[in-house]
Amino acid sequence: MTQRRLTLATIAVLALIAGGFLAYRQFFAPAATVSAPASGYAGQPTLGRANAPVKLILFENFLCEHCKAFEEGVFPRIKSDYIDTGQVQAYYVNLAWGSENATSAGLAGECAYRQDELAFWEYKRVLYAAQTDEAGDWASTDNLVAIARSVPALDAEELRACLADGRYLSEVQRDLELGDRVGVRGTPSIVVDTQGFEAPSYETLAGAIERALGER
Repeated sequence: MTQRRLTLATIAVLALIAGGFLAYRQFFAPAATVSAPASGYAGQPTLGRANAPVKLILFENFLCEHCKAFEEGVFPRIKSDYIDTGQVQAYYVNLAWGSENATSAGLAGECAYRQDELAFWEYKRVLYAAQTDEAGDWASTDNLVAIARSVPALDAEELRACLADGRYLSEVQRDLELGDRVGVRGTPSIVVDTQGFEAPSYETLAGAIERALGER
């Protein structure tokens, strides 16, 4: 099942780690207009030319099986056709909803990003490749560190230390707040400039990018 947005009466980090008392929400509507322009994503991991005319924002969760499907089946084609050709710049926002495992995986992503922005995107790829289920038992500290060892630019033991001291938990929380501000209700949710789509196919996403490019 596609990972859905989980709400909390309070969204304090400790409640997130504990899992809290949660209830499902719905996605924003396909092709909905969302509120945040690309400038609202400053500080997020980016990939592609900074002055690319179209901005693509990926709202995902490392424990979400449909995010894995998107990352393995759609994103590589978007990267090849639009990011690598300088037409699109991508931003990544991880929404660590619902469990300690989701928080741990999101924190590992933040730790990787702070080491090396380009290596983050490779770490993201291998994290999704390692995903076995949405419960997230695979996202233990030891496994998250072992996965980092497959990315040459990352220092796996530094990532372990970063996880141990919860160094970037505030950034994990910041991503959750960003998702709330934009109006995201489920993952994967993809925004092309200010148009939001839920779990889009390559054809849907490429069509939206082409329309955005045509407006430039």
